Amino acid sequence: MNEQYFENEAENYSDQIDSLNIHSVRALLNILLESPFFYQTDDPDLFAYLRLNQEAVGHFFMRYFGWELYVDRQAARIIKPQLYNNSLKPSQRDMFDLTRRDECSVFMLLLEFYEKLLRDFNSNYDDDKRLRFLISDFVQYCFNRFNEELEDGESSEKAIVDACRTLFPKLIKYRFIEQKEKADVGKDERLPEGLEQQVMYEFLPGIHCYRPDVLTFKEIARLYSKTDSLKSDGEETAEEENEQENF
Repeated sequence: MNEQYFENEAENYSDQIDSLNIHSVRALLNILLESPFFYQTDDPDLFAYLRLNQEAVGHFFMRYFGWELYVDRQAARIIKPQLYNNSLKPSQRDMFDLTRRDECSVFMLLLEFYEKLLRDFNSNYDDDKRLRFLISDFVQYCFNRFNEELEDGESSEKAIVDACRTLFPKLIKYRFIEQKEKADVGKDERLPEGLEQQVMYEFLPGIHCYRPDVLTFKEIARLYSKTDSLKSDGEETAEEENEQENF
């Protein structure tokens, strides 16, 4: 197969997208670019239209932007394999990109925790009912895992909570989780140190796009030495401090 073949194929799919309903296509293109994920529950009819015309829409993105379109029963997303504006600093790009070691560790543990809940509840990704969890249960899971992997894991408990405070607003912004309920702690209820409220979150389908078996927490834990337990990676910005108020 030569370049002419692929060019002809692209033109054929270009003709296909031109034959689609312009209002539906316009809505799809905007929704796919407005946030990292387009979920079936966002707009069931439009999502069904995307699945029906996945090839035509996917070839449109590939031909004109070099982007890949991923679609399954629950979610759709655009994958951009290359960045073009080299003058932008990482902080100037609006993308989910964790750079702090603490946040990376907690995110890997969240992926583990998600897989554990799937097993515990005999559930799977395609189930319509989404898994929910309490922040206290997840933080305790982090404590236990750090104690398993690090001799000085207990000294890291406050820093784990701090990492959750900065990470969770990002996970909500990029639609990996959604906050469902928040309540004050009851008199007889004990939370891990550093938590002031009991918060319930719900996993969104985007969490399934990341695999905990590609890079495991055990490998990340090797970055921590006996004398360098989990600790702050730098001063928090004013924006992060404001975000933490809702944790």
